[in-house]
Amino acid sequence: MTRIITASILAALFIYITLSASMAIFIAMIEIAAAICFLEYARMALHKGITVHRIRGLIAALLIPLAFISSHYVAYMVLVLILAMLLFTALEEAVNGLDSTVYTMFGVIYVGLAFSAPLLIRIEENGSQQFLLICSATWGADIGAYYIGRAFGKTKLAPAISPGKTLEGLAGGIVSAIALAGLCNVIFFPQSGWLLVVGAGVMGGIIGPVGDLSESQIKRHFGVKDSGSILPGHGGLLDRADALMLTVPAYYIFLALAGYVS
Repeated sequence: MTRIITASILAALFIYITLSASMAIFIAMIEIAAAICFLEYARMALHKGITVHRIRGLIAALLIPLAFISSHYVAYMVLVLILAMLLFTALEEAVNGLDSTVYTMFGVIYVGLAFSAPLLIRIEENGSQQFLLICSATWGADIGAYYIGRAFGKTKLAPAISPGKTLEGLAGGIVSAIALAGLCNVIFFPQSGWLLVVGAGVMGGIIGPVGDLSESQIKRHFGVKDSGSILPGHGGLLDRADALMLTVPAYYIFLALAGYVS
């Protein structure tokens, strides 16, 4: 019950901010989520005895999304500055090895690039609806894969990483992703074509599980069960955002290739 209540509250707040809040509030929501995810990542690394440079890494991860929605020039300059900062950090710890810098760089890229995509989509025409469309597809894939997998799942998808995932669940997830994206399209975005619905459904159904499995592998590497405990019944925010952190960037690339990005 706690899990359902938490999910319901988060979903309602998320949809309201996505569709009704100003761009400034939306940016604040994305940046807060990025900060929490990076800090959860740093905490997991510490469990393995690796110290991620929290302050430098956090600043870098939060600057990347802001840079991308400013201009390509700003994005390039910020990325160069971040690279210079991390290389300087590597020189500082050259005597003790580069583990901290390497893990920090991975966290910055993982979180920074993933949370840039929601802002890049939101600034486009009908960006709020587009963002909600891919989120709905990702959630639909997760729900469908869970229930179809439980009912009919026999063939393991990645038993070494996540024993519960099956190919049958993956197939069910793709179908439910397209279905929920279609429902979202009818309610919030009726003027859009079904190409976007199918694109979002495919991204949610196929790319989403990759994001989920990737985060599971990261947790396995660090030796933790959950990324955190901020969400009652769900674990950490990174545990809930892992699929979206790949599906939203993939969907943005799809929009760009299909000519929907100005």
